[in-house]
Amino acid sequence: MADIFISYKKEDAGRVVRIVEGLRAEGFSVWWDHGIAPGSQWDQTIQKELNEAKMVVAVWSDLSVTAPWVKEEAGVGKTRGNLLPVRIDDVAPPLGFGLIQMANLIDWDGDKDDQHWVHFLAAAKATLSGNPVIGLERPVKHTSKFVKMLPILALLALVVGAGGYALFKLDGKSGTGSSSNTIITNTKNQDNSTPSESETALFEKAQDSTLKADYLDYLKIYSQGAFATKIREDILPFCSFEQRDKWMPVPQPAGQMIRATSDTSVYDLEKQVFTSREDACFMAQSNFERQVDKLCQNFASNPNSRNPQLTINHADKCDCQEFNGEWMCFTDSTYACTWEMKSFENIEVCK
Repeated sequence: MADIFISYKKEDAGRVVRIVEGLRAEGFSVWWDHGIAPGSQWDQTIQKELNEAKMVVAVWSDLSVTAPWVKEEAGVGKTRGNLLPVRIDDVAPPLGFGLIQMANLIDWDGDKDDQHWVHFLAAAKATLSGNPVIGLERPVKHTSKFVKMLPILALLALVVGAGGYALFKLDGKSGTGSSSNTIITNTKNQDNSTPSESETALFEKAQDSTLKADYLDYLKIYSQGAFATKIREDILPFCSFEQRDKWMPVPQPAGQMIRATSDTSVYDLEKQVFTSREDACFMAQSNFERQVDKLCQNFASNPNSRNPQLTINHADKCDCQEFNGEWMCFTDSTYACTWEMKSFENIEVCK
């Protein structure tokens, strides 16, 4: 069960992902329908998560205020009294939601110190705890877009008129227009900054791995970097879960004490005679190593196992006996064998 259910319009995913990751960074568990493959269980999954979530965040935008699904999901939160609307565009809420106070994240770029984000977090915590929500926008009436555009249109007319007059005067003096100068000015206003080598390397690492975690690592360091907008709008909205192999070390190594002898015939080797205690002890230890190495290789011979690692601890001394000038030694050494076992994990990738 998630703390927060995010209701939004799919086309806004590039902006909504900032809200999702920001909430998760604060410790909230967040569910949104991104990354779920549509199918026979699509509706049931959404319904289940919506019913179990502790709070519903409805993201109002130019597109979502007319989206039936978003309004229906927001209606569930409204009925249960755990709805927190937030605007990402300068829009009025849909009919039926106009009396509910809203958070304002219009033009929010992911800055965690932005006061609008701080107020939104405070509102989320209050909603989850059932406390009064303070600091949100009161419902406002929006004038028509045409009325709001009148001052801009008037200013535009004034600028065009002044520019036309200046152009006329310039043409009258020199016989040439000023369009080339305008092009040069616009070029100067362009952002020609280039990313550093370390920033580019971090972005390329994420592209090579396709892991969502690597893209988020980039955003943590370069939240306003050269590739930040591309990641947020063109990459993160299209991440999905993928099952990948995962190799894990065995929790407990295999190993025990084994008695090995200097008698080479026991190991299908040509029988050797040792006339010194040291040589016989050395052979007993060598036979021990040969024996446990074979055991360790057998442990990792399974297709779902790999990378056997053997650790040997020889006894301080051998137990040796002499018969008619020939030495026979035994060693009670120990070994530990570890290896990796294949398992699987679901991991978010962005391709």
